[in-house]
Amino acid sequence: MNVSSTCDIEIKLWRTWALAVTHGACEYTEQKFNAEKTGGDPVIPSPHLDTDLVMACDRLVNRLIKAYKNPIWMEIDIARYRKLISPKDTGHNEEKEEKLLKGCPPGHEGTKVVDKPATVINVTGAIIAWYLPDALTDTTQKEIWAASELLTPTLEKV
Repeated sequence: MNVSSTCDIEIKLWRTWALAVTHGACEYTEQKFNAEKTGGDPVIPSPHLDTDLVMACDRLVNRLIKAYKNPIWMEIDIARYRKLISPKDTGHNEEKEEKLLKGCPPGHEGTKVVDKPATVINVTGAIIAWYLPDALTDTTQKEIWAASELLTPTLEKV
């Protein structure tokens, strides 16, 4: 076995490990969010997740729950709006924009300042946006970025 193939094996092992840890963290976060949302039983994290990662997941769940409990209702139908626009629309055609505005008003009066976690919900009850300030610490964001770069070759194959 040469150095190159040993290095390739090490990289594959790191990618596999990073993907497994990411999957475990996602599962824990989803289960904990659903349990807290519904008042279900407490969720115990996998022993394969380190303490810092569990704390980061718990912080994210905390912000998700706060946002979920702070809905902002808008009188807008995103599905209807989506049918009226095209990926080619640039927003620079004033005539088209005026027509869209008449057919699909913005769904609110004036401007609303949102300074705490919230969900934006349209007329059908669908969550169309989440506002999650401080859901991830700077350190967590850097770690996610580094892990994403490590996973890029694997994800590109999918």
